[in-house]
Amino acid sequence: MSIKLAVIKTGEQIISKVEEMILEDKVVGYFLFKPCVVKTTDPVVNKETGNASFDIKLSPWIPLGKGTRFPIPLDWIVTFVDPVEDLKKMYQVDILKTEENSQDQTIILNDGCEECQ
Repeated sequence: MSIKLAVIKTGEQIISKVEEMILEDKVVGYFLFKPCVVKTTDPVVNKETGNASFDIKLSPWIPLGKGTRFPIPLDWIVTFVDPVEDLKKMYQVDILKTEENSQDQTIILNDGCEECQ
């Protein structure tokens, strides 16, 4: 299982450990382990450095669902990407509890977000 950031048909961005769901040697979907919706604030641009930053919040994807492993059909996934390291670490620490606890995170984009200016 690897940690991925998924965009699904609803437009939600979900970070999760992902495992393929295979039926008769064909991938038919995925299992998402402890999936969380990634919500961000509007970017704030530092005029001196040109860097953009925003706060992120992780919330359970299906908060009233029982268990930690949820199936999702293949046709509901728009794309999978690797999350940026800060987001991945936040998920590992706060959700998977693999390191010390942390709370809020601010992610800074170093390459100057053109859409944010």
